[in-house]
Amino acid sequence: MDGMVELRCKYCGAPLDREDVESESPYVTCRSCGTTQQRVDAKAYMDQMMGQIQSWISRAIPGGFSLAQQENVDPVARHSIYINNVKPMLDLEINEYRFALNTTVSSPLIVLPFSKGEVLRSKHTSTQAFEFNAKLKSIEPLAVDDANRRAVREAEDVATAYALIVNNSKLTTDTTPGRFALMSKNFRESADAIRGHDGYSALAGRLDALSEVCTASDMVLNGDTLGCSMRVGEAISMLERSKADILANPRLAMMIRAVDVEIAQSRTLKNITDMVASGTSSDPLRTLELLNSVTSVEYPNNPSWNQLLRKAERDRELFGYIEAISTAKSDGTLPICSGAGDTLYPFWDVDLKYSFTTGGLFSKKVVEVSEDILIPATFTLSAEALSNPRRGLTDIFAMAPQSSILDRIKGNEDSISGGKGVGRLTASASENRPGARQVVVPLSTRMEAVRLVEEYLKQCASSHSKLKLSKPYVKGLVYIPCTVTGGSVSLPGELDGLEPASLGSPEMQRIIKI
Repeated sequence: MDGMVELRCKYCGAPLDREDVESESPYVTCRSCGTTQQRVDAKAYMDQMMGQIQSWISRAIPGGFSLAQQENVDPVARHSIYINNVKPMLDLEINEYRFALNTTVSSPLIVLPFSKGEVLRSKHTSTQAFEFNAKLKSIEPLAVDDANRRAVREAEDVATAYALIVNNSKLTTDTTPGRFALMSKNFRESADAIRGHDGYSALAGRLDALSEVCTASDMVLNGDTLGCSMRVGEAISMLERSKADILANPRLAMMIRAVDVEIAQSRTLKNITDMVASGTSSDPLRTLELLNSVTSVEYPNNPSWNQLLRKAERDRELFGYIEAISTAKSDGTLPICSGAGDTLYPFWDVDLKYSFTTGGLFSKKVVEVSEDILIPATFTLSAEALSNPRRGLTDIFAMAPQSSILDRIKGNEDSISGGKGVGRLTASASENRPGARQVVVPLSTRMEAVRLVEEYLKQCASSHSKLKLSKPYVKGLVYIPCTVTGGSVSLPGELDGLEPASLGSPEMQRIIKI
């Protein structure tokens, strides 16, 4: 117990650094959560925590036994007390904290500079985890045999690592200067805590890598883009090695998705700093702010779309499009359609094949048609597009060509849709540089485009009984030259009558341009 006589942060429960404990200043700053508090408050919290631990010990240990005198107690007696009184109470909590740590690390644990994350849904607060660690330290001398001593120390370290990770999740929700330095320290200490325990080496490697990413993030915020690029490059290699170790251990499979997201985030950060080094971008912080703008977009509340639009991993795909646009602004290219306009607007080009029956009696036949559909890659901003897919794309079945009754009887119809202008426009797309034109950032993913067109086809099938649809194929993004004035988008003449209605929505004024 003597080793625990120290100050504790009243906000997160972390033990304060020795220099703070020994300082004469009336204020102390927690090096784990970053909060500053009065020394008397930290001392009061420490006294309260010690009182709770003493109360727990009194309930767990037979009357008359004092931890202060435990060294004078026969080891056999101490072992008996631990096995019969303490261990049954601890085992349940130890398993609970071990499971809670595993659950927490199944989520991505970092954010990019200027970005905000969400507090992880951890079962415990950092205060509870640090207090559990203190409780374990108080009874550790009772575990006299090697096996039980190892189990207690492992539980102590698991609780410490868990508490530090929970603290970091709070730091991701803020943009306070210096937060990445705190996060780097927390990740490093959490890795050190669990490194020597069986089954945790892969997680320790991952936490080491995340510490490096946070250090790199701190560097770029302080203007050291070269140092950031080198540091994050090393971190990516470390994360890749950690991923390989995780794949070799089926028990750690719950971390794979999270590590993939962290690798993508790290690569985005490296790409940004590399663009600065190569002259592609002169302002890394401006690019980071752009990424923050994308991650901060508020999409319409739609129960059937919320699950897709609120997935954290969608940002990885959107960041890739930003990178492609930024690269094209220097020496790269984008798939750009022909036409005039000072703005390049992103559209999803969808290949749709369908068939219908025409003709009567002996003239009856099945006609197969291939059409293109265009979906503005910003349709996710429009509440009406999410509620009514016809409003969010080129509604080719609303522009069906007029055919005579005689043509239908004779089976001379060749189409029941009107999207030939769309096909001519998409066929003109070729790799070109955007030049001085502004480029609108895509705010939807390929999966979301598939979802919208599938909803559209359900509507069409219900109103066209003779229509048979195949599964649509999203070929990719194309950029169409247009003129954007306020909330109005003027598209090329090939789309006359097929302009997606949602482009006129007031929400489209929230588009982001590069």
